[in-house]
Amino acid sequence: MKNQSFYIYGRKPVEEQLLHDHENILRIFISDRVASGDEEVSQIKSFSKTKRIPFNTVSHKKILSHVGEVTDQGVIALLRKPNYKEFNDWIDQLDEKTNHSVLVLDHIQDTHNFGAILRTAAAVGVSGVIIPKDNQAPLNATVFKTSAGAATKIPVIQVSNVNQSIKRLQEKRFWVASVDMPEKKADFVWNHSFDTSMAFVLGSEGKGVSQRTKEICDFTVGLPIENGIESLNVSVAAAAVLFEWKRQQLV
Repeated sequence: MKNQSFYIYGRKPVEEQLLHDHENILRIFISDRVASGDEEVSQIKSFSKTKRIPFNTVSHKKILSHVGEVTDQGVIALLRKPNYKEFNDWIDQLDEKTNHSVLVLDHIQDTHNFGAILRTAAAVGVSGVIIPKDNQAPLNATVFKTSAGAATKIPVIQVSNVNQSIKRLQEKRFWVASVDMPEKKADFVWNHSFDTSMAFVLGSEGKGVSQRTKEICDFTVGLPIENGIESLNVSVAAAAVLFEWKRQQLV
């Protein structure tokens, strides 16, 4: 199963995987330190039995041999390599009468940032997160842990060419905004009306949105930053922009 499976760890990620995507779980391992007398672990065992997923009680040394020194909380699960959504299948299923919000990640390479972005995207109700196949953090154990299981609740679409995907979104009447440093007050995110389907493009931690991708986008949105701070963490910027989009949908 090398390169075709990986472990996730922690009670919440494993529980969320059981609830929302149990078909990809191959086996669950529970440490003998927590195997009895724990309500959360009992719940995981119950879900496993209901979904007919095998689980084993093993030594904590065995847990460490699989995932190393991490905050495993005594529970890990072996997953099949994730199946990303196909772009054409995903976009054809979108309801054109709904104002969707989509994230396009322009080569986010930090797995913690990726996980945090997925958690926010799921919380806001984003319709999908588009990522490139190359030079992009994958869906892995760290992403699942950081997202606290939210990675199972939102479509992640992997594409060969981000710019072509942006053009296809525009053909579907999405407005596309790059998230970058604002050049003027008019670029502040709350000065835009999001009354149609939107795609927000977030750039890599070091370089931001690439110049070619910026040129394809319809406009730029940003956040005012003071005290000489050059930029925000990409996951923080994503959260601020997405919750402004969400606020406008609720007004």
